[in-house]
Amino acid sequence: MAETYKVISVLGGLMLTIFWIGDYSWLWTTKNKVLEVYFVGLRDYYFWGYCISPAIISHFVTIWGHYYRADSIFQRSISQVSWPSALTLSERVDKRLNQISFWEKKDGYFGYTVKYWFLSFIAFAVNMVWFIQPITKNIGKALDDPEGDAPWAIWAAYIGFGSGYAAMGACGMILLLVLRRSMLHALGFTYADLLPLHRGMGFAIIFWSVLHTVGYMAHFAYDNEFAAEINFDGETRGPQNIVGFVALAAMLAMAILSLPVVRRRCYWLFIVSHRYLTIISLAGTLMHYPYFMTWYYVVPSMCLFLADRFIPKIVQAFSVGREVVCSFDEHTDIVTIVITSRSRLEPMKPYYPGDYISLQLRCLGEIYHPFTIASYWPEDPYSMTLYIRTFGDNKDSWTRQLAALCGQSGKSVLLPMNVEGVFGDRMHDYLCSDEIVIFAAGAAITTFMPLIKSIAARIDAEAASGVPQKSLRMYLICTFRYESELYSYGDFLHQITHDVRFTSWLRTSIHVSRAEKIPRVITSSDNIPPSSPVESIETVAQEEQKPQLLGDVKKTSGSIAYGKIEVADNRYQGRVLPTFLAADSARISTIHAVRDLAITAAILLIPFAAYIGIRYTPIEGYGEGKYFWCQTTRIYDQNMTNKCMWNYTMTPGVVQIGVASLIGYVLMYLGRRLTRREADAAKNATDDGATSGNTRAYLESVLRTQIMEYDGTIPFKPSRLDVEKYITDLMAEDIGMGNTKAVKKDAGKNEVAGKTTTVFAGGPDGFLDSVEKANRKAKWSVDFHRETWSP
Repeated sequence: MAETYKVISVLGGLMLTIFWIGDYSWLWTTKNKVLEVYFVGLRDYYFWGYCISPAIISHFVTIWGHYYRADSIFQRSISQVSWPSALTLSERVDKRLNQISFWEKKDGYFGYTVKYWFLSFIAFAVNMVWFIQPITKNIGKALDDPEGDAPWAIWAAYIGFGSGYAAMGACGMILLLVLRRSMLHALGFTYADLLPLHRGMGFAIIFWSVLHTVGYMAHFAYDNEFAAEINFDGETRGPQNIVGFVALAAMLAMAILSLPVVRRRCYWLFIVSHRYLTIISLAGTLMHYPYFMTWYYVVPSMCLFLADRFIPKIVQAFSVGREVVCSFDEHTDIVTIVITSRSRLEPMKPYYPGDYISLQLRCLGEIYHPFTIASYWPEDPYSMTLYIRTFGDNKDSWTRQLAALCGQSGKSVLLPMNVEGVFGDRMHDYLCSDEIVIFAAGAAITTFMPLIKSIAARIDAEAASGVPQKSLRMYLICTFRYESELYSYGDFLHQITHDVRFTSWLRTSIHVSRAEKIPRVITSSDNIPPSSPVESIETVAQEEQKPQLLGDVKKTSGSIAYGKIEVADNRYQGRVLPTFLAADSARISTIHAVRDLAITAAILLIPFAAYIGIRYTPIEGYGEGKYFWCQTTRIYDQNMTNKCMWNYTMTPGVVQIGVASLIGYVLMYLGRRLTRREADAAKNATDDGATSGNTRAYLESVLRTQIMEYDGTIPFKPSRLDVEKYITDLMAEDIGMGNTKAVKKDAGKNEVAGKTTTVFAGGPDGFLDSVEKANRKAKWSVDFHRETWSP
């Protein structure tokens, strides 16, 4: 049964789509009355009822459902990692316990889900409606006019008109696709899912804009009106058309600077140009065509976009401490950041596997940089840990500058940082799979660390219940540059290769591709546990006829040889694997969600209420039916003569709008100042801790628990990762759909269904390309995810 918040989100999206499809007919029904332009009329009621209301309600529903209920959603997903031992594969298939829903299935070539293609089709269809509807409703009369222009000139003009309408509509839609919290997320879409559609909508805007320009230019050429329509005299639309060219140029420049080659190599240039060119193009569009329909498209999405960018900062300001502790390890080129709760009495907002936050350090710029959270919330609800790789970044990059602030030799520094988030996908339905295979390169391992810990905690809790359970099988295949890098991620890699609560269901293969650039020396032998025969990964693999992924690990300086008997480590025997349920995450989520909803209501409802109030205010001073509208800034007299008069009575309205804008700018300035969080202190931050009191001691104590001392006890293979060989071996052992099949009877037909396998690949683009290429080459029947949860 569909959940309430999903139903409301679907209905809200449906109403919004209906408005977009029928808006031309509704918004232009009374276009000749000035009352419908400057005062409240049918257009406003359509706009409020079918556009603004669904957008706001769906946004609240998203927070209530997808974030307020994030804990219950995650509990439902994580519960699927184990199932009663009595169930056979055929029974699991019959009960649909291992079945990925139809909407979540991906195509074999592009790798997009069915729901993504469905949403893309809706966006394409609405764009075509915007383009076709204005043309079909008006071109017939123009073609029937015997004194009109040539048919091709008429068609050119109306193609320009329809494409302009489509471009304006797409401008309103594009912002909805980059919200970190929207109704689409409540329906299962993630921010990463919607980014390709956002880029596609951006190119659609450029396409419609270029077609709009070409169409009208062809019409001007036929009528020989270039001089009359493109000028600065102010007597015609000439200045507005020139501003339109400026807006188009800004769009083209934004498209060029958004190309992957620019975005990945110079992110600062991309994000800064994206912001300012968006403002230029939007302002130019409004000046080019200052008609009310512009606001009907842009106002809802613009308000939601601004709320989406400001509210998460405000919410985190209540719960996250002002200072974070940073440490840089020059051996591994990794920066470790620990963020703690502002109050030791109130835990941080619960975050889930795959969530990420954005950081801003004022002394390094205004831009927020997203990073995946590597820590596991139930282990310490009062802190979160980030691992940031700096290898390969140029010296001017944000991460390199951050590393320079941290100093050398692991010296820790306190820095005042602004935190925005938490964001991420709260749905983990892929956990219903029978098998999960993870290929990770370098720092991408941090994306999967909390996921693996949460699965282990769930399986361990089920085992403690006394009911025999089976669990999913996971294969972690990762590669790093140096052996010392393995210890930068705390004891995670050590635990998953030594703790039987992990090794019973998780098979790990670690590759190190390079020799140490600076030889590391084991400082203490006390950390190396004595050898004792316990059930090893290889033993489990032999019993279930699975491949031995770990293999024979060669000795390196100070490391242990791993063969058929694994080294047991007593350090994990007394360590509890906490779950979200045990950490009381549901109650804590409720506290933060209520605060989030209150702030969201204040920021969204107050501006919209003010907007409605302004619409009811007679700022122009006209009576109903006294004048008729003419090109926004001019009016015909009451007798509808051919003479147009400038509307000098607009002055009172301009003054009111100017005052309101000034107040808005002042409030934005004050808000900006409040979120700076001691910008001057950031420039002069030191590590003496004189002004930090006990905060520094607490932060450093948490930091020390996140970094493991180098002792050479993590097993690895000193070789490069051969993805194709691993896929071949996994397929040979029936990992994936393979040869293990179950027959499912449905409507009298026999359908073949087998184990479901989900594959994740995380790391640099080159690594992702190699994994995807190997997957296609092997024709591996898996649900492949090229991009993980990172933003």
